[in-house]
Amino acid sequence: MAKQQMKMIDMFETLRDEGYKVSYTTVRNYVNEQTAKKKEVFIRRHFELGAEVEFDWGEVKLEIDGTIKSYSLAVFTVPYSNYRFARLYESESQICVLDVHTKLIDHLGFVPETFTYDNMRTVVKSFIGNEKTITESMDQSSQYYKFKIRLCEVRKGNEKGHEERSVEFVRREVFSTLHSFTDITEANEYLVSAMQKINRRLHHEHNVEHVELLKRERNTAGKNLVQPFDPADLVECRVDKYSTVVIKQNHYSVPEGHVGKYIRAKVGAEEIRLFIDGELAAKHRRDWGVHQWKMDIYHYLKTFEIKKGALNQSQCLKQAPSHIKNIYQTYYIGKEKDFIALLHYMKEKDNLQAILEAIDQLKQIRSDYISTERIQFICEQSNSHPSSIDEEDEITRQAELNLEAYQNMFYVAPQRSSVV
Repeated sequence: MAKQQMKMIDMFETLRDEGYKVSYTTVRNYVNEQTAKKKEVFIRRHFELGAEVEFDWGEVKLEIDGTIKSYSLAVFTVPYSNYRFARLYESESQICVLDVHTKLIDHLGFVPETFTYDNMRTVVKSFIGNEKTITESMDQSSQYYKFKIRLCEVRKGNEKGHEERSVEFVRREVFSTLHSFTDITEANEYLVSAMQKINRRLHHEHNVEHVELLKRERNTAGKNLVQPFDPADLVECRVDKYSTVVIKQNHYSVPEGHVGKYIRAKVGAEEIRLFIDGELAAKHRRDWGVHQWKMDIYHYLKTFEIKKGALNQSQCLKQAPSHIKNIYQTYYIGKEKDFIALLHYMKEKDNLQAILEAIDQLKQIRSDYISTERIQFICEQSNSHPSSIDEEDEITRQAELNLEAYQNMFYVAPQRSSVV
């Protein structure tokens, strides 16, 4: 009934209507006295070097690939130096919490003695009275890195001292001027560079850069690092008829030849790694949507040799790098067999840049004179010429090789000077 409660002026008028001789000031003073609350007294904390780090999540809205969406902003603050570390995620799940902890410790170069949290679900499993149970994953992480966990009281985020304001500060300082990116990787790269600038500012008390104060903390803490903790979940999944495995309702491609086989996947916050018979077979960037397909065109080359007509409308060609799609659409439509041979060569040599340069050279001769055989010939010629100490000889030799290569491609024999 809050909207129907009397205000002080209503109380005053009601009392006057009932015949009481009372002033408005008397009513106001009485109401203020009854509703006055005792203000809480806060105790200022003293922070030791390398002793503590505070963590919290925040929300930030970004325009990624033309779509505005909310993302999770993980922020750590080292209280002594006021050094801040932040990363963007598409979820606040347990795997993301563990992942950002691993990244923080690797970035700091030491493990703070205590990590401070509010009562988030990924840290606190349950409440029984005043007793709190830590989640199994966070407990394992703290034992692995040998740090203590300190939890704030319920609805007492101020006990952390810095972090609540740090989330708001980072969100405003970094993304108030720029919030549009092609993907979350670009957004994270921008966030990293922005945090480097912020941490180069002077501390308001010590009058020293935050990054320099962090170095003092690192020197005080010493080197107590261990091998980075791998926060990925290990799951077993079956390869379906599309040569993909389904993880959290999303499909990820597997190299062909394993349909119906059970394989293992390490599911991380940013990457999914697929293992077949203990060997790493494929890696994909994790998709946090649902019913998405992540397909690598190199996983289907042998199948395309049999089903050439399926290449043009395939999902994996649509998801291929833009350079590969442009090569196919510009020079290889109707020449799928040659294009598949080029993909085999590209996969074997891992030389996309060299192939693009070879195409540019061929275009200068004749725009319609591009084929897999000629591209391979130029690439091999560029890689096989011997090195020379004299730079002019090197240039001359390369020019001769290129001229010979072009003559061979046009099936033109080198002209010989006639003897008179």
